[in-house]
Amino acid sequence: MERIQEILADKRLVIHFQPILSVRGRTFFGVEALVRGIASDDTILPPSWLFQEATKAGLNVELDRLARHLAIEAFFPLWQQNKRLLLFVNFESKLIDSFEPGRYLFDGLLSHYGIPFSNIVLEIKEDEVNDTERLQEFCTHYRNLGFNIALDDFGIGSSSFDRLGVVRPDIIKIDRSLVTDIDTHYIHQEIVRAICRMSTNIGAIALAEGIERLEEAGYAQHLGVTLIQGFWTSRPTVHPVCDNFKDKIDRIKSHSDALQSELHTHDEGLRHQAESVCTRFREQITSLDDLVSWEKLIKPMLENESNIEALYLINSSARQVGPTLLLRKTRSFFEPMREGCDHSRKEYYSRTIDSMNSFHLTGNYVSLATGNLCCTYARKIEMEENPYILCIDFIR
Repeated sequence: MERIQEILADKRLVIHFQPILSVRGRTFFGVEALVRGIASDDTILPPSWLFQEATKAGLNVELDRLARHLAIEAFFPLWQQNKRLLLFVNFESKLIDSFEPGRYLFDGLLSHYGIPFSNIVLEIKEDEVNDTERLQEFCTHYRNLGFNIALDDFGIGSSSFDRLGVVRPDIIKIDRSLVTDIDTHYIHQEIVRAICRMSTNIGAIALAEGIERLEEAGYAQHLGVTLIQGFWTSRPTVHPVCDNFKDKIDRIKSHSDALQSELHTHDEGLRHQAESVCTRFREQITSLDDLVSWEKLIKPMLENESNIEALYLINSSARQVGPTLLLRKTRSFFEPMREGCDHSRKEYYSRTIDSMNSFHLTGNYVSLATGNLCCTYARKIEMEENPYILCIDFIR
């Protein structure tokens, strides 16, 4: 059986690098250093075993320091070829609970090689740090020195949004569990979209980990991810080669553009369908009195419109006029809004009332009428010489 003490004493460790690409910048952005052990028979020992055994033996500090030193030494020739390349190094997050300024600095190695601190990204898993005050001290100390901070595995486990203000990350690494099959997983799409939007708003860059297919890379880019990393880009190797990264980025962009075009075509189809419904509505409903019996007038003409779940009319003051025409069953505690209800805070009202085109198609949201995922097409119309907005809810 291999002993961690012997592995560390003999420095039987090797660094593998995995490339990180910037889709927006169309550049080979950086590499993540991943430590591997070397057994006595020259087989590779996974990092999970290394750190597990080091923790048992009380040698996690030594392993962490040695791995970081080997990563810098291995990175040096890569940096000489590309001075803009960043090195991502994992920091044993549990050590932050006992952090003291200067204790974990890289012993002058970076200065010795002439590598600027700004070329280093320290990856931490904040959910493994118990002491928030020490976490803030750690991040502030290294940021002031010029290092970059990345939050690793964000979006799973006990990742805490309130610690974003403590860490103030430069990069947020979205965990692979949210990225896998994201092209077919709607809930994960919305989570990643929200993380990307949040990242932009706080001045951080979103990175998607675990990309294994072009479809995942394309959808991640479509949602706002800037950096990608995973087997589809390159498997970790001792000598990372990314000569074809521009071709890969172009393929991602082409896939993302095709996705955007497909979504645009779908939305245009909804718009044409909605305009047809609006035309038929105005033919059948000529006065507000007709709304009382609009279920008999409108419902029959929508029998073949299986993707429409509700229609309702609001006036220029955002108040609903008449009942909601509901075409689908409601779920649980959901119920449609009634006559007189206020829609002023709804996107479909504010965007349509200000629209020069007199219409607006919302993004997806959960309908308060049925509990289904839907979007709303809103169109300005006139009735009895007064402006109104006809709203059509489509099931997504």
